[in-house]
Amino acid sequence: MSNREGSIRFEIPNVQEQCFTWYRAFGDINKTPPLILIHGGPGAGSDYHLDLAKPLVAAGIPCIFYDQVGCGRSSLIREKAEDESFWGFDLFCAELDNLVDHLELRKVGFSIYGHSWGGMLASIYAGRKPRGLHKLVIANSIPSSALSAKECERLFRLLPVDDAIIQMDADGDYDNPAYREACLRFMKKHFCTLDPWPAVLSQATLGNSTKMWKTNGKKATSLIRQPGFMYHYDAIPTAGDIEVPTLLLTGRYDKNNEAIMGPWFRSIPRVKWAVLEKSSHNPALEEPARLAELLTNFLL
Repeated sequence: MSNREGSIRFEIPNVQEQCFTWYRAFGDINKTPPLILIHGGPGAGSDYHLDLAKPLVAAGIPCIFYDQVGCGRSSLIREKAEDESFWGFDLFCAELDNLVDHLELRKVGFSIYGHSWGGMLASIYAGRKPRGLHKLVIANSIPSSALSAKECERLFRLLPVDDAIIQMDADGDYDNPAYREACLRFMKKHFCTLDPWPAVLSQATLGNSTKMWKTNGKKATSLIRQPGFMYHYDAIPTAGDIEVPTLLLTGRYDKNNEAIMGPWFRSIPRVKWAVLEKSSHNPALEEPARLAELLTNFLL
């Protein structure tokens, strides 16, 4: 399986550092429309999706993985750590456009798979009607931070947890051992059901990624509320602007369940929806063969 990797220069105003985006491509991306996979986080890096390359390329779908700036092998931009005015959808959409243009994909076309935070970014990007976009996959993601917070609090209470844990979240007491214990139970049920977790997930780059919102000295963050620039995110009003065929993917045990994904299904004009019955939030690890099958059937 042919592949290449490289770093793409990315000019960002008011940044002293010379920035670049690292990517890896599999297959002939300039002959057949490739699939660009957008990782979660922000800051998780692309490695946890890399095993999808082999079945996708074997099916005739070239694919491109990249680490977004702020994490992984791309520029970390430490000078903008915790600067909430810098990090945002415009920055990451510009980075994606820069990737597409550098790899000369406008003519041959491309599709996008956005996972978790990557699905949020993909929905905003697709709503802007980028030239060359053929199809869109939104996986395990949310169309609204407010809707997500409401449903995640309900799921937290079902663990069960008492009101004190919910209050810790509201107060930002994320490093409290009791809160962190509840988060671990939540993640084992709704984030990844494999036991033990695959090394690629345990070693995700989040720990080394640049903090994109104010942490106030805390190591952990809320599992109920979206932090920083994502707090007010709402893609429901613009979902109707997504013109390309779209596939929604949900894990049966995912925290981003049918209640959360539903508004996209009702709002995107050309949309399909599939549920991975043995997955929670990470079907690329929990159900990779089924995920590859769904992607292949949709994209070809």
